[in-house]
Amino acid sequence: MPDIYHRISSQREQMSKSQKKIANFIIEHPNQAPFLNVEGLANAADVSDATIVRFAAFMGYRGFPEMQLALQNAMQEQLNATERFKHPTEEAQSEDQDLYAIFLRDQANIQETMEAIDMQAFHAAADTVINSKRIFILANRSAVSVADLLHYHLSFIFENVEIVEPSDRAIDQISTIREDDALIALSFVRYSNHTLRLFQMAKDRGAKAIAITDGLSSPLLTAADYSFMASSKSPSLTHSLTAPISLIHAFIALIGKEKAADVKKRLRTIEEAWRDFNVFSNFKPPSA
Repeated sequence: MPDIYHRISSQREQMSKSQKKIANFIIEHPNQAPFLNVEGLANAADVSDATIVRFAAFMGYRGFPEMQLALQNAMQEQLNATERFKHPTEEAQSEDQDLYAIFLRDQANIQETMEAIDMQAFHAAADTVINSKRIFILANRSAVSVADLLHYHLSFIFENVEIVEPSDRAIDQISTIREDDALIALSFVRYSNHTLRLFQMAKDRGAKAIAITDGLSSPLLTAADYSFMASSKSPSLTHSLTAPISLIHAFIALIGKEKAADVKKRLRTIEEAWRDFNVFSNFKPPSA
């Protein structure tokens, strides 16, 4: 991830209201901000010229020109990383190439996600889930499918996992959260206001807040105790959920390893129930 965006993310909590306006504009307009002068950036972010200069110093740069160069370098790095993943209609020579572009972008998403993980925080978040009295999972819109998968697998490990319903009842569920509970929220571009409000509500009630999202502009970051980025870029019309799914698989595997004895015991009980109800097909393919 480009260094200037790391700086913005790590220092956001210490920013003034005006500084946050500048930071938000830079994050939301990565292709425009690098080429604006002091006056142009000030007008775009609705702050004074002096505030822009102070912001550059606050971010650790010797002046605005150095910060502008950092923005331009960050944009160039991003272009180099994504140049080969342009929209299929721009360069595709065939339908097969369109499909290959999607597979290649998914591979890159997983690689970017893996490289961005703070493993110490990843282990700490897993320990938080393990030691929580109850585990809530929150998502809306496209993130619901990933949340369902997380809920399904965590339910094999714990008996205290609850998915927050995407309805008005969600407020009732979140209102029961206490300090010894954990909430895992998933939200990807475009971010759901409903998810954000409930996430903040859980945080205000003292719950440990874990965010799985896809960008430094994600509003979940301001309330999260632990946050993990899963790239969702795609050359197609929809965002990719491949990396978010890969991330939760890794998270489940880490928790499962820590809770191996409990998992084996619980799976034995579930397997017995499956056999009693004849859940799975006994079909055997005919021999050749």
